[in-house]
Amino acid sequence: MATSRRSTLIRDPDHPQRATPVELFYDLVFVFMLAQLSQALIMKLDPLGAYQTLLLLLAIWWVWSYTNLTTDTLDSRRPAVQLLVITIMLGSLLISTALTEAFDGRALLFVSAYVGIHLFRSVTLAVILRGHRLHNRPLRGIFWFSLSGALWFAGAFVSGTSRLLFWTVALAMDYLGPVLRWPTPRIGRSPTWEWNSAGEHLAERYRQFIIIALGENVVITARTVRTTSYDTAEAAAVIVSFVTTVLLWWIYFYRAREKLGSAIVGSADPARETTWAGYAHLIMVAGVVLTTVGDELVIRHPTEGTPGGWVAVIVGGPALFLAGRILLGHEVFARVARPWLIGIGVLIAMAPAMVLLPPLAVSAAVMLVLLGIVAADAVTVREPRGTPGIT
Repeated sequence: MATSRRSTLIRDPDHPQRATPVELFYDLVFVFMLAQLSQALIMKLDPLGAYQTLLLLLAIWWVWSYTNLTTDTLDSRRPAVQLLVITIMLGSLLISTALTEAFDGRALLFVSAYVGIHLFRSVTLAVILRGHRLHNRPLRGIFWFSLSGALWFAGAFVSGTSRLLFWTVALAMDYLGPVLRWPTPRIGRSPTWEWNSAGEHLAERYRQFIIIALGENVVITARTVRTTSYDTAEAAAVIVSFVTTVLLWWIYFYRAREKLGSAIVGSADPARETTWAGYAHLIMVAGVVLTTVGDELVIRHPTEGTPGGWVAVIVGGPALFLAGRILLGHEVFARVARPWLIGIGVLIAMAPAMVLLPPLAVSAAVMLVLLGIVAADAVTVREPRGTPGIT
């Protein structure tokens, strides 16, 4: 009877592979997380600050990704699974409160929530999947997250360079596990079929996270505007920022013929396509975080000088977003739009000269490049009428 109850929590592959309201509810905490990351970077806009922000972004992306794989395996319409997701949401909320001070006074809170989520999720899955063909998958997670967790906690009890080193190795172990297929004593490596996921569900979740990231950009822009004097330059900066965000949205969603869910499901190796799609979306999210930081700097200081670090975020954010979109096109759809390649080349080539211009002019130049990419892509790709955006 207990086994039967557990089996009803597992997703039926024959049912529609759509995200459920509890997953969208869970995503809300990541709006605040991404905003916190943007603030952490803008407060420490130097190479060390950028690396620390990247490490934190990789950590929260791993929390989201593995929770997403959990709802890909379990039926999130069930109250027990919804309770699991909401509990993970609480842990994620604790992570968000510690992000800006993770390398200072709130390291232990950050690590406890991060490691706790991974172990709690894996242990719960191990109980639910007992007797199921996927029962070894969460056991590997328990083993690997326990190893990396020890390093995360070791880093929390030291400071400075030592903490950064411990956490770098711990995060590398978290990301290395799937690459090595989670080799674990007694049960060995994970077979490829264990990670053949519900492609339509994952595609929808990736799309929703891009919307979350772009929405965070809009929220930060609006919050920044409230602190300005609404003069002409600041108003122009707001318009440029908003148009840039719309163009990034367009670049991601425009090609109706490229359906992510179908590409994953129809692939000879769905696990590989899922992995590459995850990396591509992570790069795009990193690009949005940089773009958000750049937009805030431009709105606050539209006509001042432009240090090299400011150019790096104003130009680098959209360039990184394009790089992620190119990776997605190359690895999943086996095609890359030429305007994207040309656009990223133009952004990289023009970056050194941008230190001579005020921030507003740099941002406007980036917007024009993106506008050119969108226009060229619209001309070269004729979509059938009535087709939806990327799915």
